[in-house]
Amino acid sequence: MDLFDVRNYQYTLPDELIAAEPLQQRDRSRLLVVNRRSRTWEHRIFSEIPTILDPGTVLVANNTRVIRARLLGEREATGGKVEFFMLRRVESGCWEGLMKTGARVVPGFQFRIPDREGNWVRAEVIRREDSPAGVILTAKFSRDPVDADIGEVPLPPYIVAKRKEWGPEELETYNTVFGTQAGSVAAPTAGRHFTPELITGLKVAGMDWQELTLHVGIGTFKPVSVPDVRDHVMHAEPVEITSKVAETLNASKRAGRTVLAVGTTTTRALEGRSVPGSKGFDLIPGTSDVNLFIHPGAAYEWKFVDAMITNFHLPGSTLLMMVASFIGDLGFTLRVYEEAVQERYRFYSYGDAMLVLDR
Repeated sequence: MDLFDVRNYQYTLPDELIAAEPLQQRDRSRLLVVNRRSRTWEHRIFSEIPTILDPGTVLVANNTRVIRARLLGEREATGGKVEFFMLRRVESGCWEGLMKTGARVVPGFQFRIPDREGNWVRAEVIRREDSPAGVILTAKFSRDPVDADIGEVPLPPYIVAKRKEWGPEELETYNTVFGTQAGSVAAPTAGRHFTPELITGLKVAGMDWQELTLHVGIGTFKPVSVPDVRDHVMHAEPVEITSKVAETLNASKRAGRTVLAVGTTTTRALEGRSVPGSKGFDLIPGTSDVNLFIHPGAAYEWKFVDAMITNFHLPGSTLLMMVASFIGDLGFTLRVYEEAVQERYRFYSYGDAMLVLDR
């Protein structure tokens, strides 16, 4: 099997298995537990995780919080519809993002967004970057869109297509219960399955819970549009790991404890901030951009992550490729996905979860 051919990362998914509605109880989602060493799996419920994981396991989660990143407005000159999708705050009132409009957008393009009181927040595009990762625009707003609360919940397109309508409370539903650091345009969905009670139960069972921050942007979800996956360019996303968390995780690794990454964003943050140390690899604290693209066939040496929780991902996506690399066998990974389809698991952001262990 050619591990660089994007066609080999496809699988058949019935449309009805794409979850458009979240479960009422987050931790009642199904959990497909995969042993990457023995090439076996079993079917469980997510709330059973404290009984599945070994005491001493350190769970690392992404505490980012989704913002109302989808701005719907109009062009100043013509009144034509405009959609600006915020990706990253450059400074207060200045955001990088993507835009949908009928006109070609260049610096000087002006548009406006209504606030909740019917007043306008005005904006002007001040920079255009035509990069391999896509066209990124920088717009300066008269008021910061987050402070002005003018955005809509940035639900994924496949949820929007199925549901059409949702209320303002959807932002809390879409976010994780532990998300505190605002800045993402999409939820780190593997973390959505946790409840405060479940996190407490993990700690009581002898496990540790640590958090870092990776603000999810286009880098996570940009589709692979090239035939050879080696030609795909990841867009960078900002990562922050505190000194305290780095010290704790480094000590845990040296003690031989299992480090479990909650989600692909946490995985990318941990792997992207790991460097060779005196005893294996060390996690480096601080803030930096990470554009790490992990995929099979790249002879990637996994550094820090020993186990992973993840949802089920889009065919041909960089997330599926990362999971296949971690499992270590693309063919087996696709068989796991076939099992999930056959057993009617729920897929994507509001779907069920997979736990990949190495036992």
